[in-house]
Amino acid sequence: MGELDLATVAAANEAWVLEPEGSEVVETAEYRLVRYPDQFSDPLNLQWVRTSRPARDVLIDIVDRAARFGLPEVQVYVRLSAPDGFDDALLDRGAELVDTADVLALRVPADVTTPDVPGLDLRWRTELDVARDASTVARTVFGGGGTPDEKVLARRAAADRETVAAGTGGLVVAYLEGTPVAVAGIKIVDGVARLWGGAVLEEYRGRGVYRAMVAARLAYAAGHGATMALTQGRVATSSPILRRLGFLSFGQERTYSLPLV
Repeated sequence: MGELDLATVAAANEAWVLEPEGSEVVETAEYRLVRYPDQFSDPLNLQWVRTSRPARDVLIDIVDRAARFGLPEVQVYVRLSAPDGFDDALLDRGAELVDTADVLALRVPADVTTPDVPGLDLRWRTELDVARDASTVARTVFGGGGTPDEKVLARRAAADRETVAAGTGGLVVAYLEGTPVAVAGIKIVDGVARLWGGAVLEEYRGRGVYRAMVAARLAYAAGHGATMALTQGRVATSSPILRRLGFLSFGQERTYSLPLV
């Protein structure tokens, strides 16, 4: 099996965009804006920009369209495909850099062993009680609105029952001695295992829980035909762990908060 190359990883990374249930999407040939539901902590997102025009010119159009949502700011993802000078254009308009992540990939199957974590239990979000726990952990780590109602949680559990069984992924919740402490997702698309949303409650970090969830998702990916794992790892937290496990960095992406008012 050959080594991964930048073109392959970049193409798979560009194909990965989020569109939660209930989102409003504005997509042109040059950019993609997504208005997430209100329970998300950052509801307006500029997911990508691909243009041959000067970065400052296309940003004027983006800001004009984004402002119509009536929100105070937009989260801007500067992806590998962003035009030259886009970071500078954002900073000149008052944007603030809030995050930097490595684009990381690994051939699957991978030799990643599961650490011995006493009392650890990993459960798919296929039952209502696990869906509740997943929501609680995610809100604690990532922020966001109030608790989803039971119907929403039940739909999530039902959806994961189908996708986990079908081999296309779902959400894993980690428990230590019965306490939910972490979440991590996987979605397999065209042979690429997208690893997303991995997070551990602060007081339970450093015990191997995150690595165990990576190993479990990679095993699932290998068992369902994936040939590559792809993720974005924060440079200050998850990226060093993932690189020690064998993931390679193929560049960096940055997230900015851009005021609209």
